Amino acid sequence: MHFGFINVMKPPGMTSHDVVARVRRLTKIKRTGHGGTLDPLAEGVLPIAVGQACRLIDYLPSDKSYYAEILLGKKTATDDLEGEVLEEKETSHITSEQIEIALDQFRGEIKQHPPVYSAIRIGGQHLYDLARQGKAPEKAPERKVVVHELEIVFIAPPLVAISVHCSKGTYIRSLARDLGDSLGTGGCLSKLIREKAGLMTLSNSLSLDAIKDLVDKSEWQSLFTDPAMALGFEKVELDEPDAENIFHGRAIELESENGEPGRFLLGVQNGSYIALLKKLENGNGKPEVVFSDARVST
Repeated sequence: MHFGFINVMKPPGMTSHDVVARVRRLTKIKRTGHGGTLDPLAEGVLPIAVGQACRLIDYLPSDKSYYAEILLGKKTATDDLEGEVLEEKETSHITSEQIEIALDQFRGEIKQHPPVYSAIRIGGQHLYDLARQGKAPEKAPERKVVVHELEIVFIAPPLVAISVHCSKGTYIRSLARDLGDSLGTGGCLSKLIREKAGLMTLSNSLSLDAIKDLVDKSEWQSLFTDPAMALGFEKVELDEPDAENIFHGRAIELESENGEPGRFLLGVQNGSYIALLKKLENGNGKPEVVFSDARVST
């Protein structure tokens, strides 16, 4: 059974759901899911889990890195160029120094209102559905996010290009909108490339055409990113008694070199992934996720 993660280069113009559906058709593997939505306008790294690796999506490193272009002077309903234009203002008076000063407030831990057109749920409904029905709140609920790094790539008003390394849940569309508001011009996102998602990078990503080619050639090892590499967890070799205990949900004894308590490890037997283990205070490894029939290769 195929098991692992595919580092997909999502093209602009497709939803993340569309990309998952395409990968599902290409690989003929029904159990497929993605780790971290990208808007249709955006492109770049979209981690896709295949087979029982879908059970590991929540354990993927959650930080992201982006290249973004912000267009000042235009305010839209969706906070990007795909939405209805709500307001346009002159930007010729805005200086590079003003932009640099304004960007300072978006570094570190910040409070952010996600776009009204987003996948956040309120009362069990997606905000974008409520927005299309005219029932969305004026602002989405505020949340705290962390912008670890924000660097200016270039400033050529009305365009501002930045690179951002941020925590899970950070909306670059909101950052574009808020930068425009702070300058008094309005602003929206005009381009977004996710360069990194956790440990997966753009340079190692695969286009949909490349995925089709690898599947056609049955080169499955080249298609998958090994779960240990994608998750950043070490492997621990299991013997037959250990595997039997894990299959029955029982903790096993781990060596002291297998890390500190609270650490996650991937249990492997005869080259096959057996389980995700969590090291306990007493040194034992508790099975968090068991996938007895999962394999990285055919």
